[in-house]
Amino acid sequence: MPDICVEHLSKSYAGTAILNDVTFTVKDKEFVTLLGPSGCGKTTTLMAIAGFQTPDSGRISCGDETFTDGRTAIPAERRNLGIVFQSYAVWPHMTVAQNVAFPLRVRKMPRRAVAARVAEVLALVELGDLAGRYPHQLSGGQQQRVALARAIGYSPSVLLLEGEGMDRGEGGRSRTSTPSCASALVTGSGSCSTRSASPRCS
Repeated sequence: MPDICVEHLSKSYAGTAILNDVTFTVKDKEFVTLLGPSGCGKTTTLMAIAGFQTPDSGRISCGDETFTDGRTAIPAERRNLGIVFQSYAVWPHMTVAQNVAFPLRVRKMPRRAVAARVAEVLALVELGDLAGRYPHQLSGGQQQRVALARAIGYSPSVLLLEGEGMDRGEGGRSRTSTPSCASALVTGSGSCSTRSASPRCS
């Protein structure tokens, strides 16, 4: 899987600097957490990588593809990234299976392939028996796993995890290695090395 590189990233809101010359690289199969106090720019960094925020300056690339460089920017929907929001953002009018299937259908995957992939990822997150339920019928931990299944369903090259609580399922069982109160970037799959970084925020 490709490395993701953030170079000299800066972002301000109403004259207040949120990101100041942030630079780091996430290598293939490497797990990186961005640590810092609330408001220091962790989520802004992730949203810039995902394409939901436009940095004032700097460059973000994934492998040989430049996401943004201050002159041009690839839209979020064209970046092969998966993201799990702190709020989970599962669609309340869709079942578990429909939530997971939606990104696959947007990518025009054949119907049978969609069904097979949905079954595969729901089994991975231990939600196969709940495929027909709606979000309001699930616990918070189960909704989190729906969001994770949706994010990995189309095999993204980079997985972005936002916010606290990404490390706990029901009963406090650890389901991912993301520390509480941290944002994370994960590239590749399989065995990962880990490290932490602190964005140079204002």
